[in-house]
Amino acid sequence: MTSPLTEHLFLIRWLATAQKQKRFTRRLAVDIQLLLDKGRQQGEKARLKKDLIFLWSSFTGDKTTHSDLYRLAEAIRQLNTQGWENILLDPSNSEPEQQADSVTGPVFYVAKQALTDAFTELGVLIAPISFQIVGDAQAFVASLAEWHFNTQVTTISLNKARVTLVR
Repeated sequence: MTSPLTEHLFLIRWLATAQKQKRFTRRLAVDIQLLLDKGRQQGEKARLKKDLIFLWSSFTGDKTTHSDLYRLAEAIRQLNTQGWENILLDPSNSEPEQQADSVTGPVFYVAKQALTDAFTELGVLIAPISFQIVGDAQAFVASLAEWHFNTQVTTISLNKARVTLVR
């Protein structure tokens, strides 16, 4: 039987070694760094074992067992690792064109209020969400499909589209 402190120290050392040896993908490297930071700041109260089990199940388990909100967050994170930038639009700045000057690569815009309204407190998608895409809309849709989302695509111009997440 190991003590919580012994388990914590083992996990911190294991995570640090995994990070140093670059044993995982870049996508996981971010999570490993976050776990290391959390473990170093909070000590054994960080509950690293629980977080590692959750992280492992999110990458190896059936994606449909997670909430819609979780799956969308993971799809967005995956898009970010592929070079996409995401911009939340607030009511005072709701036009993507106002933000276009600062963006150099593929980007998608979504209204912050639309995200809030589209999900229940349990993370269930209850309303469509529209994203305005500047870049390869098919790549964007493919990432969402990997996380089991249905979409409708409306082409606006050569490099612009509206992608709507539907139930």
